Amino acid sequence: MNVSSSLKLIFFFCVLFVHLSAFSAGIRGTITNPEGEAVPFATVYIAEIHRGTTANFDGHYELQLNKGNYEVRFQYLGYQTQVLQITVGEDFKEVNIVLEEQQYALPEVVVTASGEDPAYYIMRRAIGLREYYLNQVSEYSSRVYLKGTGVLTKIPALVRRQMEREGIEQDRYFVSETISEIQFSLPNNLETRVLSTRSSGSDNQTSPMMFVSMSLYRDINGIISPLSRSAFQVYRFELAGAFMENGHQVNRIKVIPRRNGPDLYSGYIFIKDGSWSLHSVDLTVEQSLFSIGIRQQYNPVADNVWMPVSHDFDIEVSVMGLELNYKYMASVSDYSITLNPDLNHEFYVERMKDGSDLFLLQGQRAGTLESREDRPEIAIRQSLQPQTRRQQRIDELMAKQDLTNREMRTLNRLIRRETKAATPRPSLEIREFSMEIDDSARVRTADYWQHNRPVPLTPEELESFQEQEDGDDEEKEEPKRSLLRKMVFGGRYDLAENWHLRQNGFVGLSAWDFNTVDGLVMSQRLNLVHNAPGDRRFTATGNASWAFSRERFNAHVTTNYLYHPFKRASVNLAAGRSTTDFATQQGLDPTINAFASLFFKLNPLKLYEKDFIRASHRFDLLHGLVLQTTADYSIRRPLQNNSDFHITNPGDNEYTSNIPAISGWEAMEMPAHNSFTLEGKLSYTHRHYYMRRGQSKVMMYSNYPTLSLQYREGIKGVLESETRFRQLELGINQSFNVRLVGNFSYDLRAGKFVNKDVLYTPDFKHIATSHDFIFMDGSPINRFRTLDLYRYNASDEYFQGHLQYEHARILVKRLPWLSRTLMREKLFFNALALPSEKPYFEAGYGLSQIFLLLNVEVVTGWRGSKHDYTGFRISLPVSSGEAQVRL
Repeated sequence: MNVSSSLKLIFFFCVLFVHLSAFSAGIRGTITNPEGEAVPFATVYIAEIHRGTTANFDGHYELQLNKGNYEVRFQYLGYQTQVLQITVGEDFKEVNIVLEEQQYALPEVVVTASGEDPAYYIMRRAIGLREYYLNQVSEYSSRVYLKGTGVLTKIPALVRRQMEREGIEQDRYFVSETISEIQFSLPNNLETRVLSTRSSGSDNQTSPMMFVSMSLYRDINGIISPLSRSAFQVYRFELAGAFMENGHQVNRIKVIPRRNGPDLYSGYIFIKDGSWSLHSVDLTVEQSLFSIGIRQQYNPVADNVWMPVSHDFDIEVSVMGLELNYKYMASVSDYSITLNPDLNHEFYVERMKDGSDLFLLQGQRAGTLESREDRPEIAIRQSLQPQTRRQQRIDELMAKQDLTNREMRTLNRLIRRETKAATPRPSLEIREFSMEIDDSARVRTADYWQHNRPVPLTPEELESFQEQEDGDDEEKEEPKRSLLRKMVFGGRYDLAENWHLRQNGFVGLSAWDFNTVDGLVMSQRLNLVHNAPGDRRFTATGNASWAFSRERFNAHVTTNYLYHPFKRASVNLAAGRSTTDFATQQGLDPTINAFASLFFKLNPLKLYEKDFIRASHRFDLLHGLVLQTTADYSIRRPLQNNSDFHITNPGDNEYTSNIPAISGWEAMEMPAHNSFTLEGKLSYTHRHYYMRRGQSKVMMYSNYPTLSLQYREGIKGVLESETRFRQLELGINQSFNVRLVGNFSYDLRAGKFVNKDVLYTPDFKHIATSHDFIFMDGSPINRFRTLDLYRYNASDEYFQGHLQYEHARILVKRLPWLSRTLMREKLFFNALALPSEKPYFEAGYGLSQIFLLLNVEVVTGWRGSKHDYTGFRISLPVSSGEAQVRL
């Protein structure tokens, strides 16, 4: 070894020694209450270096620090905060903490002159300033440690053996942990770099942001925050006491839902007096199948800036005899923040200092906010006077002794506009989340975790990881799934890098079908996929089938090439022979038809055979403007019933002929003919927001409706085509949410056949309808409920309109024993106008997600002014089957 190499090696070991020495000291210990019981998930935090940790479930904590003197805060909800001056030397220092129970006192004035609880005064201030705290920090970065620990406390005997075969056992812990660095910027731009992740199960939880980005300053997943501008409509508040911390009063507010429901919290929030910002959170969400306990602890990360440093989620699940407990904890440290430069922070800070002392503890005055001399992070403005008319109004409202509900909402709205006044119009691209996983993130050693994990593992968690390592060794010894088994049951074949093939197998509903035309049908499907660079994608799907009663072999192939993912540009080619429903995409699900035929001797589905070749192209002309074009050449042939087979026939039914019962065309069989059609559709959605995933564009939402223009033409003479018609259709549709009111959707379409010289049954405008069979397929918004299949197909002018209103609480969800279920309710109205028929109307009420499976609807319909029917249906959305009974 030469001298240069020796010096490099010596230098490497010196650097390694310095690195290890820097993190071989700190504090560790146990946090308990006066009875000696552990205080799980207590926070240990050092404000001057923005670093902290969280105790584990057994109360053990460990925080690595350099040598020096530190002011360390030990705190947890319900306990008095302890602040200690601790000197850290060369080694870890044992610091055991006993947290005393927090004592709450009530202010001198506990009821206002109007008889209102003081909590409403506090909450109006906090809600009024919500928009300021949502936008106070424009950017921040931090380091996050996330750990989830779950255990099945009860497994039903019916599934216990199957779950044990899959490695899932009762009372056996499964653990995941992740260390990440995150970067956030307004409005919702989030970048995550996963440094390390591991799990004792089969999945690595790599994204902590679903937890650490939860802010009670905004609603979360439809759950209304106590700080929402609509909070007074759904919550009652009580001042449950207050305590002093570092010279500041912290108010404990009891949150009481005015009604039961899965979209409301209950529990306590803690508001700092004067600044009216969150100090901590202890809330619960109750739903029919699970409950979630949420605890958050805020700490100062800069002057007058408090952000959550500890998250604790306790999830209890109970589903059909299975009970699960899952605990998530997240420890956030190393905050680096940038205050929003578009806000005059000094203006707001000064107004908060002038806040009312109306509800202070006896003998106390609210601690003043930090003096400006001690706030180096905040650029001090020369003038603290209102500079705009909006600021003048904010100044007037914040100076008031008390706010009315209307003034609270006005203050909230003014601050929201103030934050957006200097902000440019947001980009249509939603950069809500991006994640980068280090190459070595999933292969970190146990020694690495030992030195970098801020929260010690409990013995049960350590045992879970050891069992996972032993299970991995056993798994390597298991043989791969046999080729024969894949062929029988279906599966995936990895052919080469970025190439794979899927086959549906010979067992399962996808391989077998039945209808009265083909009889029993056996089919095989192969799906070839190639993922090319740049998110380009090629797929080829081949389907071959044999109809036993008709003794006919059918086969067709469909290929699709996504060649420009960001423009969503793709070309599609298809060719072959198939047995096809006359109503194409608007018809009945073949599985439902097979069930009807085999068990009720009903054959609502009507079929014809076609040999075809089709080419289509789709791409975004401009953002929000989509053009789709299709050319189709088909040789169409009529078919007759070839099977009378059925298993049961409780209604003593008879199969009907294979002719669609179109009004006026009931006895007319389609003749064999050739058809050549061209179709184009142009749709536009203004300001359609999207997300970028790699090189692909994923459309998200728009606040504007989608407009569409569709043209279809049958051209006579091309390859002996006999069709000649022209059809135009205009459409508009939209779905939107009105806060606390519900979701509204509408779909309106009007069209006309401007030329119908030669028109065959497959070329009609097929109205999505139901039929008289007890089972039916799904019910999207543009589907009618009980009109007979095929009867109302249009060959002239037509108009159809669909309106739907959906909400969690319309009628039956207002009953106390149903209020916390996950069911949703809807009202709908549909209308159809055809020149040959009286106008048709229907209105109905529905419940969805009953037991997470069933949908139930009650429908009433009219033809003209005459009542036609009242009926109900039951559907299973999982299988897209629905049951309906006419009354």
